Amino acid sequence: METFNTKGSDLRALAKVELHRHLDGSVRVETILELARSQGIDVGPAERLTIASPMEDLAAVLACFGALSAVLGSAEALARVTFENIEDAYRDGVRLLELRFAPPFIAQGKALSNDEIIEGVLDGMTRAAARYPVEVGLIGILPRGAPLEVNRRATRDLVRWRTNGAPGADRICGFDLADREAGVDPAVYLPMVEEAREAGMGITIHSGEDTDAAHVARTLELFTPRRIGHGIRAWGDREVMARLRDEDVLLEVCPTSNWLTRAVPSLASHPLPLLHRAGVPVSINSDDPRLMAIDLVHEYEICRSLYGFTDGELAATNRAAFAHSFLPAAVTDRVKGLFFPGG
Repeated sequence: METFNTKGSDLRALAKVELHRHLDGSVRVETILELARSQGIDVGPAERLTIASPMEDLAAVLACFGALSAVLGSAEALARVTFENIEDAYRDGVRLLELRFAPPFIAQGKALSNDEIIEGVLDGMTRAAARYPVEVGLIGILPRGAPLEVNRRATRDLVRWRTNGAPGADRICGFDLADREAGVDPAVYLPMVEEAREAGMGITIHSGEDTDAAHVARTLELFTPRRIGHGIRAWGDREVMARLRDEDVLLEVCPTSNWLTRAVPSLASHPLPLLHRAGVPVSINSDDPRLMAIDLVHEYEICRSLYGFTDGELAATNRAAFAHSFLPAAVTDRVKGLFFPGG
C-alpha cells in the first residue's frame, strides 16, 4: 500500500468530523486475536486480518469481515470494540463521529439478539463518552444480503431502542443500507427506511460504490437520503451531480477503501477532488480503518499530497460533514466552535 508521511503533521491535531466508519470493520487486530482466544475461535494468522492491496472486488473485501464479526459474540465484546473505535477516532482528531453497525451481520451464526447487540454498543459508547471529548452518533445498517424478515426485525428493534428513552438511545440517529447494491431491488427496503425516518433517524444509503451513476439517481429518487455512502460513480454524470448539489446531498467518501475494493483503479485517479471542486458536498472518511490498516489521518494526507487539498478545502469538507450530521443541534453545538470558529 502507498504510504504517506504524517510524522509531526498538523493533520492529526486538526479537528475532524467523521460520518462513515464501520464499527465491525474497525476492530483492532490485537483485540480480534484476544477475543478469539478467549472464545476458542480460529481466525487464522494476524496478517490475514488486514487488507493491504486491492482485492478482486467489493464482494471479496466484504468476505474479509467474517473474522472480525466472529469474535463479536457478546454484549461485552461489542462494548469493548465500540469503546476502542471511539478511542481510535479521538486519536485521529475526530470530535464528531457517527459510527455505524449492522445488527443482522453481527448476529449471523450466533445466539445473540439485536437487543444484546444494541445494548453492548450503547454501553461502549457511554463509557467512551465519559473519557473522551467526542460527540458520537450511531447509525444502524441493514445488509442487503440478509433475509428481508431479519432486516425488518432489525429495523423494528433499532426504532424501538431509538424511542424507548434508555440512556444514550437517542444517539441512534441514522439508518443505512449497505452490502452489494447491484442486482438488488431497492424498493423492498422503502418501508423500512420510512419507518426509520418517521422515528427521527437520518437516512444515508450505500450507493454508487461499485455501481454506476444510474444507481445513485435511483437511490436519490426512491429514498431521498440526506447523505450517500461513497457515491463516487456520480462523477461524470452531469444530471446526477447537479441533483446532489441542488438537493445538498453529501457523499461520504473513503479513498483508500475505494481503491482496495477496485471501485477506482488507483488512489491518484479517485474522483474525490473533482467532485469537491465541482461543488458536490463531500466528506473524508476512513470506512474500515483497522481492516484496511489505515487511519483517518492517512486519508487526509492523501487529500493533501495527491489531490492538492489546501487547509481551507480540508476545513470546508469538515464544515460540510458537520452540517450534514444526523445528531441534533443540542449535541453538535457543543463542538461547533471547532469547525466554525467565531461563528
